[in-house]
Amino acid sequence: MKKVLLFLCVISSIQAKASEAKLMIPYTLIYDSIDQSLNADQSLFWFDLTTLDKIMRSSTLVYSIDEGENQTYDYAQGDTLKLFVTPSEHTFQFFAGSQYQETPKMSLQIQEKHRRLYRINFSRTVRYELMKKPVIYLYPEETTDVSVRLHAKGELTFTYPPLKSRWNFTVHPDGSLEKEGAAYRYLFWESEQNIPSELLEKNTGKIVVGSEAVKYLEIQMKEFGMTSEERADFITFWGPILQTKSNLYIYLLFNEVCDEFASLDITPKPTEIGRFYVLWAEVPDDYNPPLETQTVPRMKRNGFTVLEWGGAEVDTSKILLKEL
Repeated sequence: MKKVLLFLCVISSIQAKASEAKLMIPYTLIYDSIDQSLNADQSLFWFDLTTLDKIMRSSTLVYSIDEGENQTYDYAQGDTLKLFVTPSEHTFQFFAGSQYQETPKMSLQIQEKHRRLYRINFSRTVRYELMKKPVIYLYPEETTDVSVRLHAKGELTFTYPPLKSRWNFTVHPDGSLEKEGAAYRYLFWESEQNIPSELLEKNTGKIVVGSEAVKYLEIQMKEFGMTSEERADFITFWGPILQTKSNLYIYLLFNEVCDEFASLDITPKPTEIGRFYVLWAEVPDDYNPPLETQTVPRMKRNGFTVLEWGGAEVDTSKILLKEL
């Protein structure tokens, strides 16, 4: 294949999985039949592209035959690529966009006047999302020395204050943290993670116009029990990002479910811990399926209370319904 087929971004952290991808059979023979409409020196390959998610397709499919020049196929023409060839063995290779791995070279034999249909088994690339600005607020009933250990899944990309093994602070009832003469309002962390699609219930969530996202999330956070200051911290970070999107799919995660991203080990043990994560993706303007509304629990604020909020933009394929 030419270089244009090699622009697939390879994430260094998943290079260990490359050998596994090579073991996957890149195609499935659906049928092989004689087509009397073909000439004696003709054969026909059909390639079924339905394994590609429609929403994730780029404008064209790039492919090559017998290691020749790259050719393109516009998905708008349908889900089946038809290629007339001479009866013989031919090699093919496909690149369907950065959401999928480039297929290995496929050597396929075909007899004269035969029509063969193959389904191409495209493999998805693994996309790591950045869990952005989870912040942790601590509210003890009285001034207390508090130790916090964060067990984040994925690689931490930034923490503030800098985290070694634990954060250790003197914490006041108003949530302010002190250490060595420095004061902080909350603890901050980010990490790269592969967010499992199983966390998001299909047919559930909310479609929101970007300009209405702030209003929608303010209502959800107020229902959850966040203070005006906590809500303002969230909105001033996420608002400028979300309002630029035309159409958003928003999914909320609460409390124990957030352990899928990181768990918290806090000493002394808090009386209550509330966690509020927002997962979102930009979707097509005409995508507006019927969705079940999520029920927002009410966090308790009794005794030593901890609140954490965060969010991430996720791969669209993880939250969209299968049919558009």
